[in-house]
Amino acid sequence: MTGDTAQVRHLHAGCRASGVSRSRPELQRWAGRFLGDLDPQARAAVLSLGRGDAIAAGGPVVNVAGQVVVLLSGWVKVTASAETGRSFMLAIHHAGEVVDVDALAAQGGAQVTAGALTLTRRISAAGFAEVLAAHPSAREAYCRAQCALLREATRQWITGLAPVAVRVARTLLKLCRGFGGRRDTAGRVVIPLSQPEIAQLADASLPAVHRALTGLQDTGVLTLRRRAIGVVNLPALVAAAGTGAPLAAHEAELPDACPGCPRPPVSSQWGDKPRRPTRINRPEEAP
Repeated sequence: MTGDTAQVRHLHAGCRASGVSRSRPELQRWAGRFLGDLDPQARAAVLSLGRGDAIAAGGPVVNVAGQVVVLLSGWVKVTASAETGRSFMLAIHHAGEVVDVDALAAQGGAQVTAGALTLTRRISAAGFAEVLAAHPSAREAYCRAQCALLREATRQWITGLAPVAVRVARTLLKLCRGFGGRRDTAGRVVIPLSQPEIAQLADASLPAVHRALTGLQDTGVLTLRRRAIGVVNLPALVAAAGTGAPLAAHEAELPDACPGCPRPPVSSQWGDKPRRPTRINRPEEAP
């Protein structure tokens, strides 16, 4: 816990600083996300609000309505339960992103838990709205952030038409981008999720996902560990994701931003509050 404690103290100190330099390690982690898109004044305004909180892995991240939780380090997973009792993983959020508690409640009471030691800033929704109103860069960054969520929800709906193996590969590719900073001694990206969690994200049965992952391991694309997946051959994973398939053409037609939203300084964009796409009908997967 010594290293974790030092990290928490360092990040808390970063939150208190009014002029955070882009050379700081935390800003590198936030690049392309809400906090990384802000100008220094807007970022300082956001980080001056609310209170900081360090959450251990597995702990609940949000439990009070009317809050916005800004992630400073670590990562969280958003899950929900269907009426049948089956659990779904809706999304994973990383450092630099925002979790809107009221938006999650509107989706049916989704739960947010820390996937690792996570440092957050809990801000009242009213205070956050005041910062957005006072700082154009914050308002534009939040708009892009929400648009990216909606775009991702649409992409998941489109990908749902693909075979399980393609859905699994595309899920892993997305996770590679989020967990790019987690690498083993060989420099390979390590995704700290179990096979059941991959199955939830890919919206496929566990046996079908296990077969897809085993096939990727047998061809040298990845390695399977206990609650972790190591990506060995990223180009081969891209090929397995079928980015040249007809589905990719439909994804390319998705707008980069909502109408009137300023173009982002980096590759990520966001717009409206996302809703979990309706499950589509497709051929039954083999058990």
